[in-house]
Amino acid sequence: MTDERLMALVQANDPHAFEVLYDRHSTQVFWLAMRILEDRGLAADASQEAFIALWRSRASYEPGRGRVKWWLQSIVRNRAIDLRRRDRDIVLRTDDGLELNPSDDNTEDEVIELTEQQELHALLDTLPSEQREVIELAYFAGLTHAEITQKLGIPLGTIKGRIRLALEKLRAALPEGHTPLLG
Repeated sequence: MTDERLMALVQANDPHAFEVLYDRHSTQVFWLAMRILEDRGLAADASQEAFIALWRSRASYEPGRGRVKWWLQSIVRNRAIDLRRRDRDIVLRTDDGLELNPSDDNTEDEVIELTEQQELHALLDTLPSEQREVIELAYFAGLTHAEITQKLGIPLGTIKGRIRLALEKLRAALPEGHTPLLG
């Protein structure tokens, strides 16, 4: 059964269809959150919140605007960025004054490679390098426009312009009626 058919059943309050969607996408959702947050606990929180948001806002899903997978990825990306912003400045301190930094555990190698991710990366490779760089920083590293400006030393207006142009090119390259994770 397709995700879109399952989502129609979820919209009709079918908990079994929700369970199937969860089983199908929970791993990918977790690793996307992990890639942004680099913390297993926060990634688990963002993933759980994303599925709760999917259930609560199920009536707002519109099949013509994009695939269920992309909608869910957008939800978890937004949750993860919100958590990252909220907890970014927290540094744990021990009684003896030592700082404990978040885990340096690199999990990017563990990210599940899916066909749609490969297609998206192939589309990204068609972009000019300066547009691809800002898209990767904004949507895969989870940086804000201001953080990208600071990181690259480029004016905010230029960052926004590059992102806008890149998204237009990506949308034009997609089949009609599909909205990417980046949209």
